[in-house]
Amino acid sequence: MSHVDLRPFEDADADAVFEMLQDPDAVTQAAFTADDPSDRAAFDAWLERHRSDDRVNLRVVTDDGGFAGIAAAFTVDDDREVTVWIARNARERRVASAALRLLIAHEAERPLYARVAADNTAAVEVLRSTGFSEIEHGPAFAPARGTEIEELVFALPPTLDGI
Repeated sequence: MSHVDLRPFEDADADAVFEMLQDPDAVTQAAFTADDPSDRAAFDAWLERHRSDDRVNLRVVTDDGGFAGIAAAFTVDDDREVTVWIARNARERRVASAALRLLIAHEAERPLYARVAADNTAAVEVLRSTGFSEIEHGPAFAPARGTEIEELVFALPPTLDGI
C-alpha cells in the first residue's frame, strides 16, 4: 500500500502540474477546466492568482514521496469548495480518496462543497467514499467539452462534534 500525503506547493511543481492538467482523458472527465489547457501563460496567471490568495489552500499530493497531483480548498461565493486532480500514474490506487481525506481533515469550515460532471463516476465515488452527499444537480457549461452537461454538487455537512 502506498503512502499518500499533502505538502505545500513549491515553484518547482508548476511544470508537473501544467503537464498533468493537459492529459486529454482527464480534461474530458473533469469537464470544468480552463478554456485552453495548453495555454501556459493563462496557466501561470491562474497559478499566481491562486498562490497569492490566502483563501486558497493549494497542496501537492504525493504518493510514496513522488508527485501524484494537487488538492485544493477555495472559496466561491462564500462557499468553501474542494477539488482533487490526480496524475495518470497515480490513478487506480485510491490516491484521490486518501488526498481528499487529508485535505478535509485540515479544513475546519463546514459544510464543504464539491462540483463534478455527473458522468465522472470515479470522482463521484471519491466524494461519496469521503462522506460527501449529492445535494443538487443541473446543467452547466463544461469548457473541456464545449457544451452543457449535467453537473452534480456535493456537500460534506458538519458533524455532531461541530467539525
